[in-house]
Amino acid sequence: MDDLGVYRFRFALMGGIIAAAALFMAGALSIPFFFESPSMWYKFGLAKTLLRSGKVVGTAAAVLLFYQLILVARLKVLDRVFSHPGLVRTHRRNAIVILLLACLHPVLILTSENSLIIPLEMRYWPEWIGVGLLTLVVIQFSSSQWRGALRIRFHRWMLFHRYLGGLILGLVILHILYVSETFSEQGFPRDAVILSAVLLALLWLWNRSGWLRARKRPFTLTRIAPEGISSVSIELSPVDKRPFRYVPGQFVIVSFQSKHISPEPHPFTLSSTPTRPEYLQVTVRTNGDWTRHVARIAVGERVYIQGPFGRFSHVFTDPAREIIMIAGGIGITPMLSMMRFMADRRDQRAITLIWSNRSRDHMVYPGELNEFGEKLTGFRSVLIFTGNSDEWLSTEGLNLEKLQSMLQGCNRHAAAFVCGPEQMMAQVKNDLKRIGFEPRSIHTETFGF
Repeated sequence: MDDLGVYRFRFALMGGIIAAAALFMAGALSIPFFFESPSMWYKFGLAKTLLRSGKVVGTAAAVLLFYQLILVARLKVLDRVFSHPGLVRTHRRNAIVILLLACLHPVLILTSENSLIIPLEMRYWPEWIGVGLLTLVVIQFSSSQWRGALRIRFHRWMLFHRYLGGLILGLVILHILYVSETFSEQGFPRDAVILSAVLLALLWLWNRSGWLRARKRPFTLTRIAPEGISSVSIELSPVDKRPFRYVPGQFVIVSFQSKHISPEPHPFTLSSTPTRPEYLQVTVRTNGDWTRHVARIAVGERVYIQGPFGRFSHVFTDPAREIIMIAGGIGITPMLSMMRFMADRRDQRAITLIWSNRSRDHMVYPGELNEFGEKLTGFRSVLIFTGNSDEWLSTEGLNLEKLQSMLQGCNRHAAAFVCGPEQMMAQVKNDLKRIGFEPRSIHTETFGF
C-alpha cells in the first residue's frame, strides 16, 4: 500500500471508530425516550422536560466515564490511529465535560421534583450513591487539575487516580442499575448496562495485566552514563536477544526493577534507532521527583517495558517530504531517534533542526550533530542558548521573528515536529501557523497517563 493509501486507510479507520463511539452514545441517550420509567408517566410540561433532560445528561456522563478507561487502556489499535498522547489529551478534556454533566444531572432531576434535597431514607440509597459519586468525581478532577499545587507526587497521584477511577466506574454501574425502573427491571437497557460492565471489566483486567505480559520479555540495563548537565543516557538490551520493534520517535513506558529506585512506570522517548537493534536507549533529564534518582540504578538490573507508543515520527509522512524539527532541551530525544535513523539510511531530503538549550553544557550528544551533517546532505542545524533563563520563548530563545528568519528558505508544506516544554510547544505551533505552515503538518509530542 502506498503512502496515500496508508493515509486514507488510517483516516477511514479513525472515522469508523469515532462513528462507532458516537453511535453508542446516541443509542444510550435514546433510552430515556424509548424506555420511559414510571416516574416519567406522571410528569407533564416543564417537569417532564427537566426529568428527561436530567436522565439524558446523566447517561452522557456515564458513557463518557466508560470511554475514559478505553482512552487510557494503551490499546495498540487506538495508538496507531490516534496516538497515545492524543488519547490522553482527549481523556483530560473529557474530564471537564464529565464534571459539568455530573453537576448538572442532579440539579435537573431534583428540580423536576420541586426539591433540592434527597430524603434520608433507606429506599433512596441509589440516589445517595449518586451523591457519593458526584463527590468522588469532584475529588478526582481536583486532584488531577491541581496536583502540583497540592504537592502530590506523581506516583502517589497515579495510584490514587487509577483506583479511584475504578471505584467511580463500579459505583456508576451500581447507581444506573438501581436508581431507575428503566434499568432495575429485566429488559434491553439493563442487559446493555451489564454487558458494557462486563466488557469494561475485561478491558480493565487486560490493562492491569500489561506488566505481567511485559515480564515475559525482560530487558537488562547494560549501560548508564551522564549526558550533559542533569541528564543520563540509559541503554537496555533484550534478554532474549530478539530485536524490539518500533519506529523512530516513538516512546515506551519503563519500569526499573532496582533496589535503588521505585518501580513505578514512566514514559520515555526512545532516543535510539531501529537501525541499531542490539540495544534501546532512553535519555532522561534528572530534575523531577522520581527522575533525580535514576542515576542510582545499576548495570545488570532488570527492566520491564510496555510499548512502543506514539505517531510522532517522520516515517508516517511522505518519504521525500522536507522535515523541520524544533526542540526545547531534552525534547530533542525523539528527533535524535529520527535523525539517527535517517543518517543510517543516508536520507537525502532537506532537514532543519532548531534546538534551544540553556547552554552548550545542557546539550545531549552534541558531537552527533557533525555526524548528521556528514551523512545527511540536506541537514542544517540552528542552536539557540537562553543562558540561565527558564523562559524558552524569551527574547534570547524562540519567538515569532526568529522562527520566521530561521525558516525563511523552508517549504511551507514541510512536516514540522515540535517537542519540549508545553508552553514552548503551544507558542511555537501558533507561530508556525502564523508564518504559513499548515496546522495538520505540525506535530507535537506530550506524555501522560
